[in-house]
Amino acid sequence: MIDTLKGMRSLCLLSFCFFSAFIHAQEAPPKLVVPAPLTEPVSPPGSEPDLPTNVGFPVDVNNYENPLLLFQGASKGLPMSDETNPDLLPPISPYLPGEKPPTGTPDRPLTPDELRLRNLGVKIVSSIVGIRVWDAFGSQLANGVGCYVSADGVILTDTGLLHPEIAEKIDYVTVTGADGTHQKITGFYMADLVTGVTLLQGELTDTKPLELLPATDFRSQQPCHVLAMSEKHGLVLADAKAEVDGALTGLGWLNVRGQDSPGAVGSPVINDLGQVIGIVGMQVPLKSWMNFALPCDAAAAQIRKTRAALQPLANLPRAPKLREVAKDVDFVRAFETLQMRRVESAMRQFVNLTRKYPRSAECWALLGLTASYLGAAPEALNCQRKAVALDPKTGLYWHQLAFAKMRENPNSMPDTTEDREALELATEQRPNDALAWLLLASRRVRDGDLGSAEDALKRVTLLAPNYAQAYYLSAYVKGRLKDYSAAQTAISQSLKLNPGYSEAWYYQGLLFDKNANPSEAAKAYRNTVRLRPNHPNAWKNLAYALKKSGRSTEAKQAFAEHAKRTAKR
Repeated sequence: MIDTLKGMRSLCLLSFCFFSAFIHAQEAPPKLVVPAPLTEPVSPPGSEPDLPTNVGFPVDVNNYENPLLLFQGASKGLPMSDETNPDLLPPISPYLPGEKPPTGTPDRPLTPDELRLRNLGVKIVSSIVGIRVWDAFGSQLANGVGCYVSADGVILTDTGLLHPEIAEKIDYVTVTGADGTHQKITGFYMADLVTGVTLLQGELTDTKPLELLPATDFRSQQPCHVLAMSEKHGLVLADAKAEVDGALTGLGWLNVRGQDSPGAVGSPVINDLGQVIGIVGMQVPLKSWMNFALPCDAAAAQIRKTRAALQPLANLPRAPKLREVAKDVDFVRAFETLQMRRVESAMRQFVNLTRKYPRSAECWALLGLTASYLGAAPEALNCQRKAVALDPKTGLYWHQLAFAKMRENPNSMPDTTEDREALELATEQRPNDALAWLLLASRRVRDGDLGSAEDALKRVTLLAPNYAQAYYLSAYVKGRLKDYSAAQTAISQSLKLNPGYSEAWYYQGLLFDKNANPSEAAKAYRNTVRLRPNHPNAWKNLAYALKKSGRSTEAKQAFAEHAKRTAKR
């Protein structure tokens, strides 16, 4: 256990070092470039350009695009519970809104898609069950979904529901049918963490099994349906698409995405004929949902074999637990390799470890960290999604997921709510994570929620009073709220903490220009171009500020520099 704690502590330190690179990359002053003396013309004699006649404020402080604002998207609430909330699962089929099952009629005509889903749901409804795992005190340890795969009541589900981490606490397992009937699990035939195949025996011995369809070609995207059980609505069936995870870190998993119900661990993935083509093994608990599933090939192979003897639940595998993974000599070696920054070697080692321990959140998180170091942002995002799916209560993994999403397309903004949801959960579970609060504030500004952004920034400045970025972003928020005095105070503090922060100098110039102080604005813009000669707007703003200060020759030189650099871009 001591080794485990040391490993987690080292992981946090290593992760913090990586994420701190984002801050240091923006705070570290770049190599200073000394501008040419003003007596030396920027352009050859006789070719000095005239300034445009428009000498108005070129970039309004209220509309300035802050480079810290790395997120966009509409704000939504966050579901967070220990189990699937039935109200979050739309009752698509076989019961629809306004219908009283099982003999009621819909209160409106069904669309063709609803009718198609309804017919499929009616066909398979009696084969799907909800599964709940309990301890001796009646507390629920896990819940998910399964399906009958034999006529005598054998149920297929994913091993994650009966993970070794909770196996010793399991006292009994109950099963609920779509018709509301309940039964107990009498034992199991197999529970394999690598293939994900778990075969349970229910009390009912006269059931309608679903057919398994192995060897489905997932190299191209396959239309499918994800199923879950809701005590409130019965069977929940949603359209989705499944395809093989083609990343290096895919390791045989399928990506399953859709717009409606995310299903649950153990949910069968069904084709249009009602055949099982995969089983959900991990569910990323976000509204912008994604499931990771395994093809049903291993399950089909097991069902074709001679059935093993039925075993009591007390014999469920109790290893490897998470602390045992951290003690594995291969894990320790891979961790040490990563600490020595031998990233390529570490990545190969962690790929092997995730094959060995496919349900270890720590292995996936560290594999994602190595991918981040190598600049493989999509790979890193893939791994961090698996980490939060396996361990949604570790705030560090949510932080790493948000960061991986932010880096997925560094030249464009994220187009989903995944990053914001991850940051909300990171700050909820790690309330002292100053960087997560800063990034969350950025996202909230993108969402137009300036009040919430201010609250997050107050948290940052309490936790990390030396974050120049936090005061810079606070100045931006104050400017958007037209509180220019408070904005000036905040930007002054940012520059006090980091005089080499070019963007803070630029925003300082905007504030001086807004307050009709062109002389001070020109000084701020001078500092901006000294620190960042290729800033897209600073030379132009400098030219306007100089002209308004009556320094027309210098203004022409600054504008010529702006034109030259704009032409290069």
